[in-house]
Amino acid sequence: MAKKGTSRHLKRYAAPRSLKLPRKARVWVVKPAPGPHPAERAIPLRVLLRDYLSIARTAREADRVISKGEVLVDGKIRRAPDFPVGFMDVVKLPTLDTNYRIWLDHLGRLVPVKILSSEASIKLCKVVRKQCVKGKRIQLTLHDGRNIVGDLLEYKPGDVVKISLPEQAIMERLPLEVGNIAMVTDGNNVSRVGKITEIKKMVGPQPNVVVLEDGGLTFQAPENYIFVIGKEKPAISLPVSE
Repeated sequence: MAKKGTSRHLKRYAAPRSLKLPRKARVWVVKPAPGPHPAERAIPLRVLLRDYLSIARTAREADRVISKGEVLVDGKIRRAPDFPVGFMDVVKLPTLDTNYRIWLDHLGRLVPVKILSSEASIKLCKVVRKQCVKGKRIQLTLHDGRNIVGDLLEYKPGDVVKISLPEQAIMERLPLEVGNIAMVTDGNNVSRVGKITEIKKMVGPQPNVVVLEDGGLTFQAPENYIFVIGKEKPAISLPVSE
């Protein structure tokens, strides 16, 4: 019979470069399930517990922890070992009283960063799409796949919203404009944080270029690589540089 769909298995040498894993230690790696983040930008829960956080030694031990409902992602219990977690997701382990936010390192790899309990109830999400739905209401599609509907006419694609977890209520709007603090999520300057000093409008299909400044040094990135994280100061705590 003909093959239907893609393979459910994934070898380590073919794993996305966003995973911080040794390539030759083992043959296989968990393939992320379809979910809020694309496979090339996600960490499966089993890999997070076993290979990143060292909470479990084997896949069976990790699956046992997950199946008991001891792992919360963005305030919701997730019981699937291959559930994908991605950039800005908040992972909570109530039994250990620890919380992590998924971040990007200087090589563009996804890494968990420990955060305080007071920050585990907030999340930043980038608006990737805006459209009008039934009832003349505005629907915002965020970078993690969630949709928010309401009177949101002032929001634009590229803006970032600060939401509460798990209620998903909008707490604050962080627009993409000069003077705000932003982070680069891809390219040569990935993970760098700076203050937006200029937005160069480009002619044609290429995206606008955003110029940032940090410590007297300027750098730039395409507009679609920019993730606003605050106004005068970051709305979340930043990881300590290595």
